[in-house]
Amino acid sequence: MRWNLGVATLAASWGLIAVIVRKVDLDAQVLTFFRLAFAALTLGIVAVLARKLARLRLVRHRRWIAVIGVTLAGHWFVYFATIKLSSVAVAVLMAYLAPLAIALIAPLVLPERRSRVALAALVPAGAGVALVALGGSEGGAVRPLALVTGLLTAATYAALVLMTKRIAADVPVLALSFWNYAVAAVAVSPLLLTADRVVPDRGELPAVLALGVVFTAVSGYLYIWFLRHVTAQTIGILAYIEPVSAALMAWAFVDEALTWQVVVGGALVIVAGATVVFLEPADAAAPETAGIGSSR
Repeated sequence: MRWNLGVATLAASWGLIAVIVRKVDLDAQVLTFFRLAFAALTLGIVAVLARKLARLRLVRHRRWIAVIGVTLAGHWFVYFATIKLSSVAVAVLMAYLAPLAIALIAPLVLPERRSRVALAALVPAGAGVALVALGGSEGGAVRPLALVTGLLTAATYAALVLMTKRIAADVPVLALSFWNYAVAAVAVSPLLLTADRVVPDRGELPAVLALGVVFTAVSGYLYIWFLRHVTAQTIGILAYIEPVSAALMAWAFVDEALTWQVVVGGALVIVAGATVVFLEPADAAAPETAGIGSSR
């Protein structure tokens, strides 16, 4: 249960990302690039200070890690594109089709049994996210291109969880995190040529650093670590906590309205999350590939 609870807590913390993004006036591709670059740099510095540079060496799954890094860059790009083409509400709804895909596909491609708990929790979780997303004032007409980018957001999200889960036990967490972010930063860097402004100003830098260091480097490291101990289906369902947390954070920090849809939808997601936390057993702990933060 403690691993499931850890994932739920991590997903709740991601709600602060939306608040940070709202406060930074940078194009999506610029913010994505700095998020990735600062995350890779942070993990590299940690490896040097901890004298763990050898942990960054990749012995296995180099092609998989390259594919995951490019997919990560593509996921964040199409997610932001969906927001720009439609709204945050539509982007959230489309992105959170991914746990449904994970629940259906994971038992076919991973050594996981099909989880009846996760499948049952999809119903209140999906309904809750729909209420939260559509309870704001940002809904509206959806362009066909937004539907395409939204579906790509969900597809890349599901692919990231499944691919990372597949190799997480075989690669040191530090190496997997570092190379994911480094490859993704390189992949997204050509898009900087299309941005109006590339360099964050002095007031924006603390927020960009927080996004890269805390909510990407540290958060991503913990995410991969938790993936060793929970099923892909479980982590997909518990990720539904993120949009509810984002709505509550926006109410607390940027004065957005707390509507009845957010309250009721949030309650449904919490019920679904609690069901998974308490009723879904975690994976048997995989053998640790030693790295920073491991028990060795």
